Amino acid sequence: MKKIIFSQVLLATILVINSFIYSQSVHTITVADFSFTPDNITVVVGDTVRWVYNTGATEHNIVADDGSFTSGPLALPPWTYDHVFSAAGNNPYYCELHGGPGGQGMSGVVIVQNPSGVPGEELIANKFELKQNYPNPFNPSTKINFVIPQESFVSIKVFDVIGNEITTLINEVKKSGSYEVEFVADKLPSGVYVYQLRADNFIQTRKMILLR
Repeated sequence: MKKIIFSQVLLATILVINSFIYSQSVHTITVADFSFTPDNITVVVGDTVRWVYNTGATEHNIVADDGSFTSGPLALPPWTYDHVFSAAGNNPYYCELHGGPGGQGMSGVVIVQNPSGVPGEELIANKFELKQNYPNPFNPSTKINFVIPQESFVSIKVFDVIGNEITTLINEVKKSGSYEVEFVADKLPSGVYVYQLRADNFIQTRKMILLR
């Protein structure tokens, strides 16, 4: 009986602690004709970002640079779109009609940080994922974020468009979590480059643009 009571108390305590650490906040971004306000916002893992378009005469939508979230087709107001960010990293987005990837025109960025006191490797990651670099296009450096769901040997390499290896950014064992690595291309010419994540049997490749 004492063991049952102790187990119940322990479970309740864990739930309270988790709810405190991962308590969700909602951050609102206002959509106006040709702008997002604020266009740069910082949140923590587990938070919700809410885009609200109440008045205006133009169709807008939300599209992530890496395609990880979207509000759907272009639409006139009123509409509201919520997205929960489950991993740390930079999440640039744009309006499909009036902006573009890499901060073109009507665009914004959601920067997601780990909760205070919780190391990245302790966060829950449920799938391998290689995110679109940010900024893109870039000069001379850019950040690459990726997610590892279990301890794995991780390799991230950069290639030119004809397949020549430029550099190896990571080549080591990583624990489960969200990570960020910087690619500095101060000695490379302008052009399209490819970066590739290999972990266990997972392979994902993305393109990035160096623009001098």
